Amino acid sequence: MPKNPKIGVAAVIKNAQGELLAIRRGHEPERGRWALPGGHLEWGETLVEAVQREVREEVGIDVYPERLLYVAEIRLPDAHFVVLDFAARIMGSDQVRSQSDALEAQWINLADLDQVLWAQGMKSFFQDDTVRAYLCI
Repeated sequence: MPKNPKIGVAAVIKNAQGELLAIRRGHEPERGRWALPGGHLEWGETLVEAVQREVREEVGIDVYPERLLYVAEIRLPDAHFVVLDFAARIMGSDQVRSQSDALEAQWINLADLDQVLWAQGMKSFFQDDTVRAYLCI
């Protein structure tokens, strides 16, 4: 019986200094690598609700997803995901703390993006013209 791909969401969040929020994954796939905060869409949940819940669970801040920025299809030997990345605005404090399945949460200077051990799929994310324009890189 074929499996269906899982739907995921992620948040592209910049702070007032123009840094990008990233988390170091605490679970497989790709434990220990860096990614955007996000996770799986739950049954009955809207995409906006999923982004807000995942960011709150992983880094403890509130955001509002403003627009869809990027769609990624991630195929691993034992998993298949379609991930919708939303540009999200911080609502309140930008003081992050890793929690849930994030080993670490950090604001990353855009000049240092190529020095980070990113999860699979992030290379194409950072090469996308729409993403580059949004991040101003």
